[in-house]
Order: sequence, then structure tokens, then C-alpha cells
Amino acid sequence: MSNLTNQNLLLDLKVQECDLLRHKRSLLKAEALKYYRPHAKQQAFHVAGHNAPERLFLAGNRCGKTLAGAAETVMHLTGLYPEGWCGVQFDGPIEAWAASVTTEATRDILQPLYLSFIPPERLLKTVLRRGVGGAVDQLSIQHVSGGISTLGFKSYDQGREKFQGTARHVIHLDEEPEIGIYEECLLRTLTVQGHMLLTMTPLLGMTSLCQSFLQAEAGSGKAVVQATWADAPHLSAADQSRLQHSLRPGELEARMNGVPSIGSGRIYPVKETEVTVPRFAVPDYYKQAFGIDFGWTNPTAIVWGAYDHDQDVIYLTDVYQRSQMAPAEHAQRIHQAGEWIPGVCDPSGQSAHQADGQNLIEMYRQHGVSLTLADNSVESGLMQVLERLQTGRLKVFEDLTPWLEEFRLYRRNAQGRVVKTHDHLMDATRYLVVSGLTLAKPKPSGRQLQRAAAEWWAV
Repeated sequence: MSNLTNQNLLLDLKVQECDLLRHKRSLLKAEALKYYRPHAKQQAFHVAGHNAPERLFLAGNRCGKTLAGAAETVMHLTGLYPEGWCGVQFDGPIEAWAASVTTEATRDILQPLYLSFIPPERLLKTVLRRGVGGAVDQLSIQHVSGGISTLGFKSYDQGREKFQGTARHVIHLDEEPEIGIYEECLLRTLTVQGHMLLTMTPLLGMTSLCQSFLQAEAGSGKAVVQATWADAPHLSAADQSRLQHSLRPGELEARMNGVPSIGSGRIYPVKETEVTVPRFAVPDYYKQAFGIDFGWTNPTAIVWGAYDHDQDVIYLTDVYQRSQMAPAEHAQRIHQAGEWIPGVCDPSGQSAHQADGQNLIEMYRQHGVSLTLADNSVESGLMQVLERLQTGRLKVFEDLTPWLEEFRLYRRNAQGRVVKTHDHLMDATRYLVVSGLTLAKPKPSGRQLQRAAAEWWAV
């Protein structure tokens, strides 16, 4: 066979390979919604819609927040919900908006993302926006019920007036609008029991809109899901390192961890990277203790710590928080961590229960947990914790995600008072640092554990 024939065969194979790749890409694009697999924080954002008509996905850049908002909105537009869907669900066609900061951002970011999720056979009509090349104004989409959904594209630079008008079942706002636009959109959803999806990186700091979500009480209809680069499985360690070195220091916390810049309002203004350490096996000679903050509707929160007395360093090793559970159930978790570990608690635990006159400390004692009242001097306690954080004498295992989420947003309000929302692990930490170290004990030997258990049950 001649060289020319071989070259022709190779060329034919290359052409076929390119055709197959193009076909594969077209199939994937046509079925992008089918292949959407949300990561844990995206899934939490979707599930929150079951109870919260207003949702905020507060995340760093490239954490998949916009993708999650677009994917869910297209599910509502088409009625194509995945098997096992646990979020809100509409039975018929809907009216929706998707908007971003500028016309160009809507056209170049939101528009192609939405079009990649909408199956081509369900895209019935496309209306272009006048005067803006390539920008779509509205889409008509076939719903599985047989009806027709509509999706309008907007931008904040059009002004608040452009968001007035008829009701909308779903509005997806990508990146933060001024609060007037958000409120206008919220009004559009109220008459039809619609949903607001706000996906944003908090580059504007602790704005009124951020505060309205972060300070919302339980049952308010608002939900916040926060994601960092560590929550994005598609970002490798190399990707994260490259991104971190390319960002300005003043924006790093917002773009990496989705943390609003809150300046002097932050109670512990210490970089997360300076307090976290990889998990390690705690040596038996480290002294251990835990702090507990009682709750019911708000969670009961527990923080365990191991104290290296020689170096005067406390390592936070484990956390726990659960709502609406009895002391017996919390006690099981405490025993799992180590029955020998002493605890210090919220002094409110000595108050008598209205139903039977028992206080919480007595109830925990009945289940084998001995607790000591912690010093609850708030300001001096905060300063002790802050001093340890700043001097490297309080470290946190880097996989304690619930603790880190509270730490990022622990702050004071405009009057200088601690914001008492999502702060229960922070309170438990303060009890541990202020009052737990003097009670902390090293792990006893096996024989000592057996003797202590026998003595306890003999009482």
C-alpha cells in the first residue's frame, strides 16, 4: 500500500474522529440538564427551596453558584426534574426572569448557560433584544405538561423600573443587585408564591441585602448556603493555588470563601489560613475538654478541644450541633467522643425547666455527663479567644466545616453588639477556651477507664 493511500486513510480516520467528537459535544449540549450532577453545596441550595422561597447561594468564584441557579430554573421552565428531586417543584409552565449586573454579563454568562441547559426540541421561540448584538430578550419553552413557559433576560443596569410588571414564578439574580431591584423582584413573586434565587460572590461587602439574609431568623422564609473553593470538586489544589496568587488580598476572602468584607464588624479578623491545620492523631498526653451551648430551636452546639500544655496551644478537634433533640440524644454523642472528657457549659443550663423543675445540667448528669458552669463574661471571653487566634495558640482542624462557616460570619452589628445568629459553635468555643482548660484531662489508660466507669455506675 502506497504512502499516499496510508495518508488518505489516516485523514479519513481523523475526519471521522472529528465528526464523532462534534456529535458527542452536540449530544452533551442537548442533554446538559440530564447530566447535571450537583455537588454537596449545590444540592443543599436546591433542597433549601423546599421550605425557603428566598435563597442566597453565597459563594466564592468558580464554586458553581451560577450553574446551580440556571440548572434549577430550567428544571422549573421545562418540568424536567431529576429522579429524587427534593427541592420546590412546579406542576405546570412558569414565567421566569434571569438577570445579572450588566447587559453584557447577562448576554455572555447567563444566556449561553441557560441555552446549554434547555433541550433544543423544547426551545419554541427566541426573541432578540433590540440594539444589543446577540442578546436574547425572551425565550418560549415547551413544558412537559404541554403548556409554554417563558424566560426573560434582564440586567441591573436597565434600572429598577424594568423589573416592574407582572408576576413571576422564579427569578434568578446572578451577582448582587441593589436592594431596590431585589425588593422589586420579590414583589413580582409574592402573588404567585414564587421563588427568588440569588447567586453571588459578596464583593460589595456586608450590604443591607447580605445582612437581611445572614441575620434572618429561623422560619423567615430565607435560606443561605455558603460555599468555598474547598467545596468545589472541580477545582484542584493547583487551581486553587493559582487563583489565590492571582487575586488581590482585599478580595481574597470574598472570592475564595464567599465571605463578605465586614471590616471592623468582624469579631475575629484573622485569616482562615492562619488558624487551620490538617487533622492529626491527638497524642494521649494532650489534655482534652469540651464546651457546650444549649439550645432547642437553635441547635445545641458542642466543641471539643485538645490542649498541648507544653506549647500552650489549643486544637479544636471536633464539633457537633443538632436542634430539637433531648439531652439523652446529645449525651450519646458526648460519650462517643470519650466519656472521660470533662465539659463546661452555658450557665443558662442551671435554670429550672418549667415543666418539671429540673435543670439541664441535672438532666445531662442523669445520662452520665458531668458538666461545670463556664464563665460567661462575653467581652473578656471574646478577647481571650481573639488573642489566642492572633498569636497562633488556638488552631482548628481544617475539616471542621460547620465551625469555619460560623467563624467567617461572626460579627457585630452597627451598635457594636454581637449578632446572635448562627453563633452557637462560637459560644461553645468561648466556654472551652475561658473555662475548659483548667478542667481538661489527658486520656486515661485502659485500666483507669474501667475503674472510672465502675465508680460512676456505683454512685
